[in-house]
Formats: sequence, C-alpha cells, structure tokens
Amino acid sequence: NVVMSAVSEYYGVTSEDLKSSRRNREITVPRQVAMYLIRELNGASLPRIGLEFGGRDHTTVIHACDKVAEDIQRDASMRSTVEALKKRIQGA
Repeated sequence: NVVMSAVSEYYGVTSEDLKSSRRNREITVPRQVAMYLIRELNGASLPRIGLEFGGRDHTTVIHACDKVAEDIQRDASMRSTVEALKKRIQGA
C-alpha cells in the first residue's frame, strides 16, 4: 500500500506498527493520518480501511478521519504534514 509506505517512512514507523494494536501516540497519529489519506485519496470504504489496519471497526476509521480533518483545520503543522504526504503519494 503506497499510502501506508509513505506515512510509515515519514513518521519513522513500520507498516506493521500501523496495523498493530499498539496505542501509543507515536503509532496512533501516523495510523490516523494513513487512514485519513487512504479515505481521501482512494475513496476506500470504511470497513475495507479497517481491515487494512488489522481488522479495526469502521467506527474507528470514522473517528480517525474526523480527528485528522479537525487537526488539519486547527493545527498548521498537521496541515503541512498531510499536504506533504499527499504530494509524496500522488507523485509516487
């Protein structure tokens, strides 16, 4: 998955980390960003995204997407991170 690769490389975590059940901030933020970008760029369904991330419930994916969208509005550094990742993914 191109999005997972780009996000894990950017944040210095592995794709396995993103799929794992670990819930520390170092993993949670990149995981939520990856879910958001997959939804945004690929239009994948919520259950499908949940499956990609270790069988998470679709409500978890909704929460992740909403949270990242909110953070983009509120936080300039998150906005530039997401924009940089989008460019990297679309250029890939």
